[in-house]
Amino acid sequence: MRRSPARHEPASPALRAEEARKAMSLDERTEGSVPPRAERIFYSKPIADAYDEDALRIPLLQNDLALVAEWFDKPGRLLDLGCGTGRAMCAFGQRGFQVTGVDLSRPMLDRAREKLDAAGLKEAVLVEGNIADLPMGKLRPPYDYACCLFATLGFVLGRENRLRAVNQAGSLLAPGGQYVFHAQNLLYNIPSLHLPFILTGLGRWLIGRGEFGDQVFWRYSGMKWLTHHAFRPREIEKLVAGAGLELMEIRYLNKACSGPLEGERCRAWRSNGFMVRCRRPRG
Repeated sequence: MRRSPARHEPASPALRAEEARKAMSLDERTEGSVPPRAERIFYSKPIADAYDEDALRIPLLQNDLALVAEWFDKPGRLLDLGCGTGRAMCAFGQRGFQVTGVDLSRPMLDRAREKLDAAGLKEAVLVEGNIADLPMGKLRPPYDYACCLFATLGFVLGRENRLRAVNQAGSLLAPGGQYVFHAQNLLYNIPSLHLPFILTGLGRWLIGRGEFGDQVFWRYSGMKWLTHHAFRPREIEKLVAGAGLELMEIRYLNKACSGPLEGERCRAWRSNGFMVRCRRPRG
């Protein structure tokens, strides 16, 4: 732990800045990186209570854990960023991993705590925080693995905020440690039913109120006008490289996100989304 300065010594500018950051409210620290209409998800207990039941209807939420388990093949220390109700933490904790989860939603974390305790994983660590501005003082690196699943990274608004999110995740890994995230595919969404939402986002981009790739859902989980970012393959490559990580693999997912996409033809347009595997360089 950081020791407080002696009474007769003035705090350094760096220490004063850090203390001021800690004193800021959660809303102030996350300003600009969180969709302004997402508070219903982040602070709603009914949504947290229904989350696991809703997840059973989504093929991705079974397939992604199977794929991550293929990549994270040896037990180690795992950091789940945007952990929600502890879906991945329970799965990996029961396989012998030491699990830590970070999420912005206190109701989600409360639900995760119940599930982890019921699974006998009372040593699992849960931290309230924004994945684009991680509470570093509450985390205990290095971690062997990190993940950010179910398109959570797309809820971080702003290119610089997403870059910081990936960079911070990588900085918490041991050399050679792996980071896996899921992202929606913008190119797939263009000819699909998401086109109206992309056009809405494009309109906001043209007037300087968003970024290319943002899609604005008119309704989502009871919310209106929620912004979410979808990615292009080249954008993912630049994001990973900009964060100082090595790209290991981009796994293209099929239409239902129930498994890998078959065939190479036009896969950048046919893939519903991506599972991205990268790692912190060794040495």
